[in-house]
Amino acid sequence: MNWQKIHLFLHTFCRYFLATIIIMYAYGKILKTQFVSQPSVYDMPIGSLDGFRLTWYYYGYCYWYPIVIAVTQIISSLLLFFRKTTRIGIILFLTFMVNILLTDFAYDINAKEIAIILTLMALFVFFSDYKVFLKYFLEEPPLYQNSDRPNWLNKISVIKFVYIPAVFIGFFIMFSILKNKYMKEDEFYGTWENLQTKERLHFENMNNFQINKTDQAKSIVNGEYSFTKDSLILKSGDNNTEEYLKGKHRLHRADLIITTKTDTLKFKRIR
Repeated sequence: MNWQKIHLFLHTFCRYFLATIIIMYAYGKILKTQFVSQPSVYDMPIGSLDGFRLTWYYYGYCYWYPIVIAVTQIISSLLLFFRKTTRIGIILFLTFMVNILLTDFAYDINAKEIAIILTLMALFVFFSDYKVFLKYFLEEPPLYQNSDRPNWLNKISVIKFVYIPAVFIGFFIMFSILKNKYMKEDEFYGTWENLQTKERLHFENMNNFQINKTDQAKSIVNGEYSFTKDSLILKSGDNNTEEYLKGKHRLHRADLIITTKTDTLKFKRIR
């Protein structure tokens, strides 16, 4: 059995198959048969959208971005049709194909099987030429050798062994501190529904709140909140100076009771 011939036929088949199929998806984006949301989706709350509808709405929100993806796919297709340009074509193909595969699994889009097949075929084409890629990316010398650089630059280059860990560790610590300061989630954080009025009370980061009221005259109230062990104050208006709600609170798991001077408000956590 001539394995070299079999490999040649498989390699050629995969190149043409990938180049052909991806054109179909590219035209789907250009002619807007892909990333098109049905009219009913626009009236659905974002929290009720499944992964497929959410992804389609997101990518379909802007027309030119899918066009950029489509052009990239067409270019990779043209490159794959020819042996001399297959290497750059397959790298370009994998840049978007791996992302498509991950998106399909992350958002549970019903196209996983074809995405897996296309990715495996692309990897077959890529690794068929692995020696060339290995030599080019790892074995070939860098653009500038030590002999090309000034001596002082070669001497201080060891600083990178301090700089690189400092960058990774420093940014991690910085964002951890910022998250703890500005995005810390207290026991109120989340969405609560008033059991009597069905109004939604959202406690958000940085002690902000929003109320979605059923009264259409003023459907949304924004402001800041503060609390102690047993009291809760919601302030709104200009510079959050107006006292919107003040009372004693009792919080137990998914139940929140706020007792004001005139009323007792009962809320249920929904998320």
